[in-house]
Amino acid sequence: MSAPERYMVGGIGISAVDMAGLVRAVRARIGLGSASPGTFVVFRDAHGVVRAGRDRRLRAAHAAAYLVCPDGRPLYWLGRLRGAAGVGQVPGIESVEAVCRAGVAEGWRHYFLGGGDGVAQSLAATLRTRIPGLAVAGVETPPFRDLTPAETAAMHARIRASGAQIIWIGLGTPKQELFMAEHAPHLPGTVAMGVGAAFDVLTDRIPRAPRWMQWAGLEWLYRLAREPRRLAPRYATTVPRFALLVLREALARKSLGVAGPARD
Repeated sequence: MSAPERYMVGGIGISAVDMAGLVRAVRARIGLGSASPGTFVVFRDAHGVVRAGRDRRLRAAHAAAYLVCPDGRPLYWLGRLRGAAGVGQVPGIESVEAVCRAGVAEGWRHYFLGGGDGVAQSLAATLRTRIPGLAVAGVETPPFRDLTPAETAAMHARIRASGAQIIWIGLGTPKQELFMAEHAPHLPGTVAMGVGAAFDVLTDRIPRAPRWMQWAGLEWLYRLAREPRRLAPRYATTVPRFALLVLREALARKSLGVAGPARD
């Protein structure tokens, strides 16, 4: 089954989808049934693009993903500027509730994996309250280390036995992207979704930026103000590197006379 087209940003293919397009793509994939290969969805921002461009394994994970959604506002703006049809901003945080609501009538079964102690359970309980009829197949908090072969096999068996169709992964980037790329092929009939901080935001452990800052593409500034010591070094390198990547691509497209979206 063909996935939506992608446009290139910093050598990473970004899927030209909006929230409705994400739901349609997930529905189509689940419709293939339990015999279909497991797959996964990445939600990407500028920092993730820069990091993936410098990490071979992470870049390969993006290429293998069913969708790479434009989570960050700059990626959405670039898609619009390049003429990518149907593109919209698709934040991972908002995707959780959107996809959960869309699947209630069809009985989609959800598995929540990640977060700190008790966070996955709290998220499942929160969403059950917000979305009557939500089918929760299971919850799990993996250890903060690599799994042993025996632990990996047991985890796969639990997820398969649960009948889950959608697996929400909250491990943070880049761990969750590498995790999904490794484990999705062993979980037929499932779509894994790497939503990182959504586990903590949706359970009110950390606040999200005001709506106007999200719309203006300033969510990063809100995060920086809250966690300057941790995030200042990241943004000090990410912002100029991302700007340079975009400038280089723009100059390359201009020299080639490219008018439409750069596709992978």
